[in-house]
Amino acid sequence: MNKQVRHKEKRRKKKKNFKPLALLRGILYMCVFLVITTPFVLFFGPYDNTKKVVISTVLATRHSYLLTDLISKATLDKMLGIDNTQTSEAISQNINKINVKYKTGNEINRYDINTNRFDGYVLEIKNPLKVKVAMTKYLGKMGEKTSEMAEDNNAVAAINGGSFVDKSSDGTLYAGTGAEPGGFVISDGKVVYPKSAVKENNVENVIAFTKGGELIVGDHTLAQLKKLNVQEAMCFRRPNIIINGVRQVKNKVEDGLNPRTAVGQKEDGTIIFLVIDGRKITSPGASLYDVQEIMMKRGAVNAGALDGGYSSTMYYKGDIINSPNAWDGERSVATAFYVEQ
Repeated sequence: MNKQVRHKEKRRKKKKNFKPLALLRGILYMCVFLVITTPFVLFFGPYDNTKKVVISTVLATRHSYLLTDLISKATLDKMLGIDNTQTSEAISQNINKINVKYKTGNEINRYDINTNRFDGYVLEIKNPLKVKVAMTKYLGKMGEKTSEMAEDNNAVAAINGGSFVDKSSDGTLYAGTGAEPGGFVISDGKVVYPKSAVKENNVENVIAFTKGGELIVGDHTLAQLKKLNVQEAMCFRRPNIIINGVRQVKNKVEDGLNPRTAVGQKEDGTIIFLVIDGRKITSPGASLYDVQEIMMKRGAVNAGALDGGYSSTMYYKGDIINSPNAWDGERSVATAFYVEQ
């Protein structure tokens, strides 16, 4: 048998020895190994910044229970570098820093933001008196889409609003229906939620507008807001973004990387609506620190965050101009801020 024939036989044997099922089994084992070990590497490995971003991002979603049910708060705080022994004094907002310049007209300017981590959309509303609160007309049953609330009120622009109770009318948790707001809601100077048993002295973190058009952010009771002659208000959670021109967010990965919605106000009264997309492979989103820096660059004196994640939606001139992250497009929410015609 010559060398050429022996070489051909060796090649045939190699081909016969190839086992595709064994290869697929190996790939499957590798995938299972990565699925099991990756969370441990992220949470307990040496990659400190990655760990903080991942944990903060999950905790900022409605599925935070995936971590909180498995890992104690003390351990999570330690992973995030949070020192609960430190206390920060609440900053009293000085609304005299705002001098509303435009009280007539309806000029709105749009700006788009593009970075390697997110796309953002900004609307600057010159006349703050045009900004109003909308609430779902199906209160207690289900929320409404931001665009629906905008169209209900013949609005030129709108963004999703504040917190809501995340359960359905039958009590199912994490249903995401937006049937009821969190805290309280004021519209046209009246408390429209809750409908009864209103607790005047409960402290809530608010985004509110006075009769003169000044934006109020921070912890307040209903009794305090009434003294400030607030006409429109809803509630969301801390942290605040900017108060009296001072940055409130120190942690650069605060709340992880997620879609965001926020509202701010310039010294001349101009209102800033900001919505940021995220939760995509190429654009994970923004931290609250990112939101803060955008607001500072645009000249915000005061600014606060609204509900982000699946809720983040911006409506303008009849269209949704961002890309909401909910699986079916735009999510139903309990409240929205809109700009009347």
